[in-house]
Amino acid sequence: MTLSHFLSFCLCFHITEATLQTYHCKKIVCTTTKKTFLFTRCKDLKVDFIQNTGYYGRMMRKSLFGLIFILSIFSIVSCTDSKTKVIKVFGNGEVTYIPDTVTMTVKLKSVKPVLRDAISETNATSKKLLSLCKEYSILDEDIKTSFSQSGREYEYQNGRNVFVGFRSEQSIQITFRDLTRVEEFTGAILALQVYSLGDFRYSHSKKSEFESEANLLALDDAKAAAEKMAERMNVKIGEVLYISDVDTSEPSYYYRDSYESIAQNKSLNSSSGFVVAPGILASSKNVVVTFELKNKD
Repeated sequence: MTLSHFLSFCLCFHITEATLQTYHCKKIVCTTTKKTFLFTRCKDLKVDFIQNTGYYGRMMRKSLFGLIFILSIFSIVSCTDSKTKVIKVFGNGEVTYIPDTVTMTVKLKSVKPVLRDAISETNATSKKLLSLCKEYSILDEDIKTSFSQSGREYEYQNGRNVFVGFRSEQSIQITFRDLTRVEEFTGAILALQVYSLGDFRYSHSKKSEFESEANLLALDDAKAAAEKMAERMNVKIGEVLYISDVDTSEPSYYYRDSYESIAQNKSLNSSSGFVVAPGILASSKNVVVTFELKNKD
């Protein structure tokens, strides 16, 4: 930024010529581009109106300091060599795996004429469910109560809502780590006459490791693409100037609609559970990388 530009900024903030004379300016040289710039020291300002403590004095101080900050930013940006050649590439990495865990949601609900009775029945079913989880060696950290409430229950009858009793309900999320016993476990849950069973989501206990590996593969893919394009253009890649993750949605298997409709069927008295083939899942990562381009030696 030249001194004329700086004066223009000063005029925008109504700074007087006497104020400009209080700046202690010196020249600095950018080691990259060999360009010369003016550098100002904010701490050397000693203008009379800066000492004002009223509203306008504070506003002038803020404006002046903001001006000097902008000057510093422009000086730094100008130091970047505008002739630097770059190449931006995208990379993708994917790791596939067979899941070893499934998370399901069990909903409990009871409607009674007395609220205390509804809560008591829901709590009794909840205790049976927790006892069942212990029988299948499910850890406490794999059992989470995600929802619990009580209130009035209404049904729509003859064009209006009719009060039918008091409602108590809970929603419990369970992570099951033995996929060979999913049918047996879900059958035991249905035998408790729960309100619904669904939201099946398959995953893996080492998912975070697979995601990290996918990230590294994405970086390798980006570098390989950059090298291939650079070779084609008779140049070579230099330093990495920018790396960024690109968010991707991981596909999941979701069976809520079909399973909840079965679980809520009041005529269902069989204890047979669900048989679901989880298939193969994938952790996918995308990145964007910017490399510096250099001429070949």
